[in-house]
Amino acid sequence: MNGDQRSKRGPAKLGPGAPSLIIDGYAPEPDIYDEMMDADGTIRSHWQKPLDELRAFSDADIKHFWDTAQRLVRENGTTYNIYGDEGQSARPWRMDPMPFLISADEWKHLEAGLIQRARLLNLLIDDIYGDQKLLSDGLLPASLVFGNPNFLRPLHGVRPVGGTHLNFLAFDLARGPDRRWWVLRNRTQAPSGAGYALENRVVLARTLPNIFRDAQVHRLAGFFQAFSDNLIGLSGKDDPLAVLLTPGPHNETYFEHAYLARYLGFTLVEGADLTVRDNKVYMKTLNGLKQVDLIFRRVDGEFCDPLELRTDSLLGVAGLVAAIRAGNVVVANSLGSGVVECEALMGFLPGLSRTLMGEELLVPSLATWWCGQEKERDYVLGNLDQLTVLPTFSHRSIMNTQFASLPSDRFTQGAQDQLRSHLSRRGYEFFGQESVTLSTTPAWQGDKLAPSPMVLRVYLCADGDDYRVMPGGLTRTAEKSARSVSMQQGDASKDTWVLSDTPVSTYTRLTAPDQVISLRRSGSDLPSRVADNLYWLGRYAERTEGTIRLMRSMILRLSGEAGAGDDPQTLTRLTNILVDLGYLRQRTARRAIAGGIHAIEREVAIVLFDRACPSGLLNLLENIQRTASLVRERLSMDSWRILNGLHALATSHAAMIRLDVDDALELLNHMLEELAAFSGMQMENMTRSLGWRMLDIGRRIERVSHTTRLIKDMAIGGDPAAEGRLDLLLELGDSSMTYRTRYLSSVQLAAVIDLLLTDDTNPRSIAFQVATLAEHIEALPHDRDSATLSREQYLISSMQSQLRLADVHALCAIRNKREQLKDLENFLTRQEREAYEVSEALARNYFSHVLSTRSGFAGGMVP
Repeated sequence: MNGDQRSKRGPAKLGPGAPSLIIDGYAPEPDIYDEMMDADGTIRSHWQKPLDELRAFSDADIKHFWDTAQRLVRENGTTYNIYGDEGQSARPWRMDPMPFLISADEWKHLEAGLIQRARLLNLLIDDIYGDQKLLSDGLLPASLVFGNPNFLRPLHGVRPVGGTHLNFLAFDLARGPDRRWWVLRNRTQAPSGAGYALENRVVLARTLPNIFRDAQVHRLAGFFQAFSDNLIGLSGKDDPLAVLLTPGPHNETYFEHAYLARYLGFTLVEGADLTVRDNKVYMKTLNGLKQVDLIFRRVDGEFCDPLELRTDSLLGVAGLVAAIRAGNVVVANSLGSGVVECEALMGFLPGLSRTLMGEELLVPSLATWWCGQEKERDYVLGNLDQLTVLPTFSHRSIMNTQFASLPSDRFTQGAQDQLRSHLSRRGYEFFGQESVTLSTTPAWQGDKLAPSPMVLRVYLCADGDDYRVMPGGLTRTAEKSARSVSMQQGDASKDTWVLSDTPVSTYTRLTAPDQVISLRRSGSDLPSRVADNLYWLGRYAERTEGTIRLMRSMILRLSGEAGAGDDPQTLTRLTNILVDLGYLRQRTARRAIAGGIHAIEREVAIVLFDRACPSGLLNLLENIQRTASLVRERLSMDSWRILNGLHALATSHAAMIRLDVDDALELLNHMLEELAAFSGMQMENMTRSLGWRMLDIGRRIERVSHTTRLIKDMAIGGDPAAEGRLDLLLELGDSSMTYRTRYLSSVQLAAVIDLLLTDDTNPRSIAFQVATLAEHIEALPHDRDSATLSREQYLISSMQSQLRLADVHALCAIRNKREQLKDLENFLTRQEREAYEVSEALARNYFSHVLSTRSGFAGGMVP
């Protein structure tokens, strides 16, 4: 479709009978260039076909599309961490379902200009850390290099493997009224957002599949494959150990780190997962140390090595610079590459391009004047009303493009006088930059299209000796400001569609049919930190299931549905269980018992729905969701959606303080179904790797702990059969049907204890858990030549022997005047204690070095 085939704006509704979804009222603000329409009100040619297809849908269809997009974002758990006065919080990723479109002709020019700029920056970094000829010739001010906190002196003279400093970089772009693109910023340190761009594409391609296909949109998979192939080629190995180094879950874009690690097939690691020995980098795994060949870093360079760079860093790996210097590991991007992110350097790039490449920049930078030069400082001082003044070196968020300073024309007279004085005395600390009013793009605001200021981030990767541009990018929009876009302030993002005038490739990252690969059964490179988190994910999932079963049984009895009614003895027993398991304090329980059934119901509602209850259900689910997010790259998408949906479901009931029996039971039943689905995914879909074993070990240890406590609370003392406690015990142990199938008589103590304690055919019994633990522990890495058992092996063998030799009838015999089953109580106490010791032994032997990275554990056995 050429430029002459444009339709007038006119009355063009997106759906029949949908006056709120019309383009008629869509008009850019005065003097703000609009991406969809020309100044004369005509729709641009590359927008015509997508809009025509949107018009074919009804208002209900349009609403369904947008709701689907938001649902997919929620289900996928796409988040962006924000920071405020109350600390960190994860916020759902804001995605605008209306894509940003770039025509084929426009993209060709942009692509060529960005590749040219990437070559220039790589040459510039190579000179800065190499011969420094530009400095000696006076073409580059020394203070902009040596005074730059991103210039890392220990890396001077160190050339990266392959000679490429920038393996992955990005540029922030804006477009002006003359249809020209301008580079606002260079992102060469560890550019964020590519994973979010990929997630936006996945969501929107599912939301508008027909429009996406008909629009001939370039795919993104080829770009990521080229990036991965190039890095693997630098390692010099066919099957290198490649890792993605993340600052950890508190980083604002941690979701993206896990997302990209999974997509690229890299292992997600933190600095504590790595160590340097003999100038080589190793990953700490359950199988010992594994040499790392390739690091794709998302940690800023100065934090990567506390030995030679920032000594206060807890994010890096001591000795990493030495390993790089020895050429034993590939790090992308090279440490120190952030030196060219300094925006004051942009004023020198046109001249450097002519010097280094003999070319004029195809895509210009925003006009910039560094005030360390007299002529440029005088220009800034004389044009303060038209310029924005910013500090030469700043540490702004990678995903936050909000200007650090307002345009000077917005200053008060006193502030402007102070700025002039500072520029005159210490001009080198500032640079002036042309003020830019961001162009707009169509975005959904409420229920209609409206023009929103936008910034486009485009990504490039090294591809052999040249660069390749991602045919798309991350478009970010602001609802209000036409001068800045900030993800921290809640602005939204868009999928970016680069249109083709020819059929597009449908390439995916699936292995080519003629590619020979090494066949494997399972991965053994499980970082100790990941093992730790998988272990605790299993424990939290099991603990939550036990809590839900307990609460459901209590609600049934408190409501009279299970025949307990208002029996004071039953109320006391049920309330004491909450105390013994850590859900209530003793004083609170006494007050509840004195207040009767309604007071107890109120306390149960607090345990279920009050965030302030430290061992309550909501906090347990918070633990599950948080821990699952730490190992997201190890979980299937279905498993993640189950856990994420479970957390969202519980959070929606957080305000329910009054206990509504029907609603509470429906909620708890649904949660049990979701937990059963997660358990099924674990047992039927996870390969039997060390990660699966650690997840199941956590579940089994938690079940031993929970079941021993239940038996002690329900069966020790009094007459549990007469008081109905044995029925409740079978119910909580999910063994009622098994008992009734096996025994046609009334419920008896010895039979119940045998079923829940020593019957290794019952998947809910302690004996079954211990037998399963023995299999898992035997499969863990051990010194096979050792003449003695490891501590965990010894403990599990002891527990198995006790269970196999146990005389259930003898354990259930009353041996004191208070009619307490002391032998049974002692037996259960020993089983619980040894299960705790197994947990401690596993922590010491396999992941003790990361115990301090987790916090907020509630109830039960805490590491």
